[in-house]
Amino acid sequence: MKKFLVVALSALMLVSVAACSSSGSEEDITLEGSAQGYGGEVTVTVVKNGDDIVSVEAVGENETEGVGSKAIEQLPKKIEEADSPDVDVISGATITSNAIIEAAKDALSKE
Repeated sequence: MKKFLVVALSALMLVSVAACSSSGSEEDITLEGSAQGYGGEVTVTVVKNGDDIVSVEAVGENETEGVGSKAIEQLPKKIEEADSPDVDVISGATITSNAIIEAAKDALSKE
């Protein structure tokens, strides 16, 4: 009887541990959005894993060099760090910054 109880409890523990372990992590999903910037369309690609923003990339080929290009370079990192598109704009590049933020929100709305 004692041996049966030990075996039964061991089996129960194995089933419990198996049920608690995650069967697989969530996969990355890639989302794309766009918005009108100062020099034309700005496209943002957001990669998410579950609720986490893994990476953000912005492309705005016609944004002003040295002004809008600062937002293209800096804002995606700020969105990644905040894990949200709700970030402050880059000073001097308000229109491009707002386009990146809106494009990121557009991308995330497609999830």
